[in-house]
Amino acid sequence: MEHCEVWLNDFLAAAKEPSPDVVKLLRSCGEKCAARQNLSAYFEGLRREASGCKTRADHAAFLKAYMSVDVSEAEDGILLRLGKTKCSCPMADKLAKDAGALCNCTCGHEMATWSIYFGRPVEVVIVESFLRGGKDCVIKIVV
Repeated sequence: MEHCEVWLNDFLAAAKEPSPDVVKLLRSCGEKCAARQNLSAYFEGLRREASGCKTRADHAAFLKAYMSVDVSEAEDGILLRLGKTKCSCPMADKLAKDAGALCNCTCGHEMATWSIYFGRPVEVVIVESFLRGGKDCVIKIVV
């Protein structure tokens, strides 16, 4: 294993019971990852296409028709069930299986992109993830 991989595994093992500061740090990494991927134009375009959506149910229906993932409305948000067979983070395959703290990075990534879509800050909750022992990745966008 390369030195960076070992270091990241050590960091994520230490972050297994993350403090608010560690969560904030990992979410910031996710936000920066989303920015590097230039996703803002895509999500701004998606927001324009969804401009007629007024309710959470409208957004869930729009996203369900538009996206290739399972979308449903939740009481306090929208659930995205990604239907993957493994974690989609490009680092996950190189990290230890107990790297569940990395999901805080995913929260930051998803918060950055979905905040663009909704035109305001949103909270994101990882409901289920491969890195935390789940069989899929399920993300809730709290709106």
